[in-house]
Amino acid sequence: MSKFLYRSYIALGDSLTEGLGDFDFEVSRFGCGWADRLSELMARSAHEAGESFKFANLALRGSSMLQILTAQLEDALKLNPDVVTIMAGANDFMRSKKTHPHLRALLRGAIERLHNQGCHVILANTVNPVHLAVFRPLAKKSRTMSDLIESVAAEYQVPVLNVFEIKDFKNRQMWCEDLVHFSGYGHIRIANKAASLLGIDHGFEELDINEMQGPPQGVKATGRWLVRDVAPFFIRRIKGITSGNGLEPKHEKYVKLVAKRKRAKRAVNSYAA
Repeated sequence: MSKFLYRSYIALGDSLTEGLGDFDFEVSRFGCGWADRLSELMARSAHEAGESFKFANLALRGSSMLQILTAQLEDALKLNPDVVTIMAGANDFMRSKKTHPHLRALLRGAIERLHNQGCHVILANTVNPVHLAVFRPLAKKSRTMSDLIESVAAEYQVPVLNVFEIKDFKNRQMWCEDLVHFSGYGHIRIANKAASLLGIDHGFEELDINEMQGPPQGVKATGRWLVRDVAPFFIRRIKGITSGNGLEPKHEKYVKLVAKRKRAKRAVNSYAA
């Protein structure tokens, strides 16, 4: 049995927490992504202790830190969870550093409010985008954003899910075909690291990096990537919209998570009303 027991968990964030890129996300986004996978590990521990477990993933693709630390936060506070994870900043690290004091204040305020409500909080820093040569110039900005997040975490003694320093994320296998979201292997790696931070004994089996299948490479694959993923991104930027426009988070309220048995790497969680 795990040393610590949690009965409710809420995930806040953007597309990385919503679960884009996981093995079965295109079939159903429910049960996919590192946060949903983490919830399954937490549910197993609760089940072993004879307790029920509930979970809500309020993350939505395209969300900025402002949206995550205001609207999503307010919804989370209403549900009074035991644990909250916040993965934010991926849609903000390209902004001017002039915005950083405001982002820092938002993050500090969010932690204070969650702590005052008795929530255990985990902060995730931002990814290190070195898996693709065209992204590498952004690594410095991502490091700056991660430093901001880590400094706030240190101030409040909040554990950090250190995504930036996961060395295997320099490999394409940890990324899905759009090369900006984690692959199923990547989501599994982060779920296991988060579980370790929470003192959860359970984890998903991980393949060696050489056993993983990565996104296709070559001229044709690059052409498809530019048309399918890059061009729509810039079109949205020009129009001032995000990929989350018109969508709702996976859960507005808790779902009860039923931990029945270990799942295969491509299976999804079981939910009950």
